[in-house]
Amino acid sequence: MLEATIGRPDAFYVHGNGDTTGAIRGIETIATGLKWRRLREPLSIVGEVDAAAREACWELGASTAASLMP
Repeated sequence: MLEATIGRPDAFYVHGNGDTTGAIRGIETIATGLKWRRLREPLSIVGEVDAAAREACWELGASTAASLMP
């Protein structure tokens, strides 16, 4: 059944207080095992979420949505 998801697009962000390296590594391991197609590099936000972080998340969502359009 998991074979049905091979090639699906993948983009994500991770927010952490001090470090996001382990979380990103874990997600990438899963996505690689599922053979998903990375659309963009992971977005890592460390510390307080400010306007720049929100803008970066918006950009990630917008570019991901645009890539799904036929």
